[in-house]
Amino acid sequence: MARRASVSPRRRRTRPEAAGRTLHRLMAEQLAVIAANERRALQGSVEALHDVRVALRRIRSLAATFAKLDREFLERLDRRIAKVCDRMGAARDMDVWITLLRGLIQAGGLDPVPVRDRRAALAVLRRQRTHLAHDALTCGLFRRVKTMLRKRLRRAPPGRKNAPGAPVFVARRMLAVRESIAARYRRVGNFSKGPAHDLRRAGRRLRYLAEFFAPELGRECVRAGHWITKAQAALGKMHDCDSALELSQGLPSGAARRAVRRALARRRAAQLRKFKTAWRHYADRRLQTTWLARLAAAAAE
Repeated sequence: MARRASVSPRRRRTRPEAAGRTLHRLMAEQLAVIAANERRALQGSVEALHDVRVALRRIRSLAATFAKLDREFLERLDRRIAKVCDRMGAARDMDVWITLLRGLIQAGGLDPVPVRDRRAALAVLRRQRTHLAHDALTCGLFRRVKTMLRKRLRRAPPGRKNAPGAPVFVARRMLAVRESIAARYRRVGNFSKGPAHDLRRAGRRLRYLAEFFAPELGRECVRAGHWITKAQAALGKMHDCDSALELSQGLPSGAARRAVRRALARRRAAQLRKFKTAWRHYADRRLQTTWLARLAAAAAE
């Protein structure tokens, strides 16, 4: 008797995770990052403070992406986090001063100053940086942000049962951010500090979206996310150089200051070359065409 052909079991189509659950899960992950780094940041760790700031920015990215699920709460959360990040930025600015002073020492600008006094000056700046970070991390606004998140995460995820899945929200947000990046690139001109910083901020929004969701939206999205991350990182280092160049105007005049400023200008030029290389890959016509088509299809579901 002929054997019956084996029939493979029908695979059940798995529905994508509901948008509200995605938002809930990812916000909880970022809150955990904050909790894991907060103590070390209070003790003066530069890396831990950076991780806290990045986690807060990622929560802002999630709030903007899924704003329609709970507009009042997410917009209020976004505004408060923006203010907290500004306060933490003061400590980041102090890092630029510390780097600048080290550059001046390496250039010989403080040779007449005893080594003990140079170390004391750096120690004062580091203490001031730790003080600024402590103020930001212990301020009432930051406590309220964490309380808002904890209370929200104890409730059921937001959203209706028939709400579209997370990829729809993400694709729509990516389309808007993609247009913002293109518009800011058209205005960037000779990459002076202001326009370059605006482009960097738009690129950062896409970077965080890509880190969260790019694999779900296809290899084109992964590639675009990879290259915008490279471009945005180069712009960030250019911004640090611009800030240091502004601060260096207050240094004592002389050969050492000129050496520091030349080194900063060379570093900025090198980062601009890196940005342009990454941008060429990101702006590749074939990549942009296929990526746009993929986003448009996902956004229309």
